[in-house]
Amino acid sequence: MSRMHPAPPAGSPYAELPEDLRETIVRSFVDRLAGAAGAEDNLMFGFRDPAPKTAWDALDHLGPMAVNMLVRLFHRIEGIDRTLGTWREIQWIRNQWWGGSAGFKVVYRNPAAMRRRLDDLLMGERGKRVARDAYLGGLEHQLRPALELLPRVLLMDARAELPDADTWREVDVPLQEGTHFCVGKGDLRGAERPEERPWALDDIHLDWSSPVERIDERTGRCDYLEPWEGSVMHWLEAKLGHGAPVFTFDVAREVIARGNELARSSSAAAEVARFREVAASFLRDEMALAVRGRVGYEASKARLDEIERAVRALEPR
Repeated sequence: MSRMHPAPPAGSPYAELPEDLRETIVRSFVDRLAGAAGAEDNLMFGFRDPAPKTAWDALDHLGPMAVNMLVRLFHRIEGIDRTLGTWREIQWIRNQWWGGSAGFKVVYRNPAAMRRRLDDLLMGERGKRVARDAYLGGLEHQLRPALELLPRVLLMDARAELPDADTWREVDVPLQEGTHFCVGKGDLRGAERPEERPWALDDIHLDWSSPVERIDERTGRCDYLEPWEGSVMHWLEAKLGHGAPVFTFDVAREVIARGNELARSSSAAAEVARFREVAASFLRDEMALAVRGRVGYEASKARLDEIERAVRALEPR
């Protein structure tokens, strides 16, 4: 572990995290505590009261949905680049989100090296293929609103450069989950030291509905589905949450809270006992499921169904 940071406690589900992911989490935590320039937002939502003493405390604060998304993104990037060289360009993990998409803000070790590595993935020698966005496909990840930049599309050729951030997409199955990489251009404008470089545009996230159909062999960039089939669905998902998956770990806690309310006034002893059993089982196992990534997420859906059935049995008839 970085700078002698303690390993996860014996029996902790965090011991099951992939080693490279654990190293990145620990480095993000340790460098924030050490006051490294630019690290003040690392693992942002993991720094709640009481202040975390270890990276594992910070993960406890983040909660199982955040941990599950971290693992899912790690596995997705590993599937794209099995050397893990792409993942290792991430210096720090900053804040996370999930909703119309799911991902995390990052600080790259070397933005120029990250761009080169992503460009190298075009040929798919390390795994799945990755291609740069065409101008239109990257507009939502610039400093200015997309609508302000949109008129320029009519004046640009197929190799037009995005103004503030370069973006790449995993080319996999259209309208299915895909990875989107964003690298801001601050370093290309003289901000070479990490503390000088704006990181607002640096992130890696999952789009729930990829608009990419193929790679344009002429330009080497993404070729998209017809707008009404791909881009509109992608916009509805990103902006309105349409088509986003159920965030099971969060929903389960909400359903359990509702079940606890019903149980306090219920006279159905057998149903209350059943609810408390399935709720306690889920809360005991939720982080062990979360660290398993997509496999754990799928298992959590079945567990959520079980909890919901137990809560429905408590509702007044």
